[in-house]
Amino acid sequence: MRVARSRWWAHPVGVSRSRTERAAIAIAVGAMGTLGFSITSPLLPDLADALGVSRSSIGLVQAAVSIPGVVLSALIGYLADRLGRRRVVLSGLVVFASFGAAGFLARSYWPLVAVRLVQGIGTSGILGMGIVLVGDLFTGPDRTRVMGYNLTGLTIVNMLGPIASGAIGAGGVFRPFLLFTIGLPLAVWATRMPADAGAVIGSPLRHADDALVHMRRQHRLTDFGGLLAATMGATVVLHGFGYTTAPLFLDSVFGVGSAGRGLIVASFQVGSALAAVRIGALRARHGSSRVVGVAFWLMALGSAATAAAPGWWAVSGGLGLAGIGFGLFMPLAQSWAATMGGDRYRGVTVLTWVTFVRIAQVVGPPAGSTFSEMAGPRPTFALAGVAVAFAALAWKPARRRLKARHIADNT
Repeated sequence: MRVARSRWWAHPVGVSRSRTERAAIAIAVGAMGTLGFSITSPLLPDLADALGVSRSSIGLVQAAVSIPGVVLSALIGYLADRLGRRRVVLSGLVVFASFGAAGFLARSYWPLVAVRLVQGIGTSGILGMGIVLVGDLFTGPDRTRVMGYNLTGLTIVNMLGPIASGAIGAGGVFRPFLLFTIGLPLAVWATRMPADAGAVIGSPLRHADDALVHMRRQHRLTDFGGLLAATMGATVVLHGFGYTTAPLFLDSVFGVGSAGRGLIVASFQVGSALAAVRIGALRARHGSSRVVGVAFWLMALGSAATAAAPGWWAVSGGLGLAGIGFGLFMPLAQSWAATMGGDRYRGVTVLTWVTFVRIAQVVGPPAGSTFSEMAGPRPTFALAGVAVAFAALAWKPARRRLKARHIADNT
């Protein structure tokens, strides 16, 4: 990767030479991207009332920030490989913060969906880049360990986001959108990233094809496909049921207000953070496959416990249990995504992985809110538990069979 010459005006607060600070910037950038989902989560029932729309329709406000990522994430990964990480990160932060805060002024349904869509372009430029930057900085067990810290940072922000949003939203449902302005001082800090000019590569389609050829030669293509499918399932549990169905459940069944909803939804993030900070030691002791299997079962049990919850406190426990499973799985998924394409294709492979996260984030919230309105929140969580339990049973046999077939086809 070529290194661009730094200019003083491009680095108003200097250039960081510390790998620790650069890792902190990477984690902060990725964590900022998650606020696009967590800030709006506890507001959904009140936003539906304020905007005069049904609760099944309000899922689109939650999902809109993910829609651009379905189309743009892989392209942004290509740009990160070609133009450099720093340019993509700084542009994404400015768009994310500016159009996120514009939600404060959008007092009707479609304008709010529109600014959330544009905010999603910025989100696409920052959420996956934290993983890319950590992948650039670390290798081997250190990479998995720091990915755990990365997810811990993301989950702490996810935990604080609903709490702050719920508390501020009690004084006005549109006020929490101003929290997105935090992205602007973060952009100033991110200018301390060393300038990089990317690499000389071909067109987006050629670069993507070269990445596929590389993974096929390394016998990683089947694993990459399985990783994409597993990540989609885990993300649907988080965004479709944790962030969308849970606040609707708490409001309609237990009558919990916005501040309480924010605290209870944050239980998922507490569980994720507790698991993610220990992922390096757990992987070293038990191995990746066993940790992934346990992660799936915990997400399934947490969803089932939430479905059967007799009170709001049990919803908190079920979400926390599912969060522990999510916190075990996602750092490993992030580390694998950053490894499979090697240094040359890390941007496009990680952001392709993010594309599938975005698909799950787009599909999950409307599906969760619609199914919850049609069948009720308890059957919705029960369905999630059954689906993840099936994945826990099926993923190892399916992986062995597909990988054996892939190796046979390429020998």
